[in-house]
Amino acid sequence: MEELTLTPKDKQDARIALLKYYSSECVAHGAYLIALAVGFFGLVQVASLITSVDFLSFTELAGGIIANLMLSIFIVLIIYILGRTFFWGYLRTVVLNVKPKEESEVEFEAKRTTVTFIQRLHVACFEYVREKHKWSTKINTLKISTLALIWFYLFVAFTIVSLALLYLL
Repeated sequence: MEELTLTPKDKQDARIALLKYYSSECVAHGAYLIALAVGFFGLVQVASLITSVDFLSFTELAGGIIANLMLSIFIVLIIYILGRTFFWGYLRTVVLNVKPKEESEVEFEAKRTTVTFIQRLHVACFEYVREKHKWSTKINTLKISTLALIWFYLFVAFTIVSLALLYLL
């Protein structure tokens, strides 16, 4: 029913609004990547201080664990934000050409939600990217608990490797 009242200009305005939103998300995630890169280079600068100096009576082992902790956090965050940046970039390229979903194809949890044209267009974009670029969608939809578990496994792996290298060499 809504289709009868929408003009081509309204549809074009909805695409433009979504394009601006997706573009702003790309810019924001690009800024996050730059901030992480600056933080990583800062970590590299102080890594020798953390691992070699007895800072607050830390031994070499404790310094190595702290370095592994920071490195694993940076790796997980960089992969996560890079995946999200690609996801928003894919959405940005799709929004210009995708056909909006029909009202009956869009489901929302809230029963009183009105399905608008821009929502149908967003759902169509999201489903297209989910089918075409599965890896970026999986990264974008990760729960915090899963991300924390990945970080923990990475931290444990780094710590085991560094302990092995410390005692073998």
